[in-house]
This record gives sequence, structure tokens and C-alpha cells, in this order.
Amino acid sequence: MVPKKNRNNLHMKKLSDYIVTFAFLYSSFLCFDKSNDLWNSNRLLAIILLVCGTFSFIAVFRFSLAKLIYYLMKRFFKNGK
Repeated sequence: MVPKKNRNNLHMKKLSDYIVTFAFLYSSFLCFDKSNDLWNSNRLLAIILLVCGTFSFIAVFRFSLAKLIYYLMKRFFKNGK
């Protein structure tokens, strides 16, 4: 049985992870939208925003990517976590 204090900390951590994930998703959509608006007038800035939006969108899947990386490290390297 998990003590009540630890349960509250786990709940807050999960809630904060959802909030951060939503913030990454929202910022990626904003970057994509602004990049689309600037494509004809300022292509360099549009490309920079497109790259930033892509990294922000990839960050939404950070937990899945971490699981995949740890699985691959464990499978292919003997000293992996």
C-alpha cells in the first residue's frame, strides 16, 4: 500500500506531465500556424519556426520515446539500464 503522501505526489506529477504535454502540443500548433503565415514573406523565419514546431511536437511523445530507447539499450547493449 502506498502512503497517502506519496500518492498525492504521484498524482501531482502525473497531472503536471499532462499539462506540460498539452503545452508542447499547443506550442507546436502555434509554430506551424505562424510558419504557414510567414512562408511567402519571410521564408527563413518560417523554416526556423517549422523546425521548432517539429521539435515541440516530438516532445509530446517523450515518454514513449524514452521507453523505446531504454528497450533498445537493454536489448542491444549489455550495460544498458
